Amino acid sequence: TEERIERLKGPNGPKFAVMVTGAAGFVGMHTAIALKKLGMTPIGYDNVNEYYSIDLKESRIEELKKRGIDFVRGDVCDVAKLKETIQKHNITRFIHLAAQAGVRYSLDHPLEYTRNNVDCTVNILEVMVELGLKNDPLVYASSSSVYGNNVKTPFQETDRVEDPASLYAATKRSDELIAHTYFNLHNITSIGLRFFTVYGPYGRYVDAAAAARASCPTLFTH
Repeated sequence: TEERIERLKGPNGPKFAVMVTGAAGFVGMHTAIALKKLGMTPIGYDNVNEYYSIDLKESRIEELKKRGIDFVRGDVCDVAKLKETIQKHNITRFIHLAAQAGVRYSLDHPLEYTRNNVDCTVNILEVMVELGLKNDPLVYASSSSVYGNNVKTPFQETDRVEDPASLYAATKRSDELIAHTYFNLHNITSIGLRFFTVYGPYGRYVDAAAAARASCPTLFTH
């Protein structure tokens, strides 16, 4: 709510340290910048892999540094590095956006998806349990791909999502189920965001090309 955001902003209120995984990505960079504008202290965390242009990712990292946002090169599956970063920066909030994206790529690289999207998500939840960081929800990236072969439109959060059309979708649905399980086991609340394709400054060129080809987009609001 706006009232709660005002309490978080300062200048005299608490300024929480927030880990943003996947901060070298498009959504991650803009999320970290938005948190900084709110008066919080974002810490970017990303392994800067070679799935797409490293130069583009480095340019996003430079944008973070220009705004005084700390950036750590690390893998969410590296538990030691993850804990070290959390403790060094006194992090108490998490926005987990790091993932292996892409539907087509999952056809030829399935193990990268189970590792990066499932194993690493379990890692961050386990670290939250171990360090006692359970007072605030984990915000994490799911995907609109979880709707799979659902033919009903517009999609709704209440739709059944038990018929994935790709391994990528299956790993993202697994994240949702795992997050729910950690609530049952450890009382960690979470918020999963089912992203559709997004465009904007510092987006990937393939996304920009797709946007240019879209002659008549339809907007659904709920």
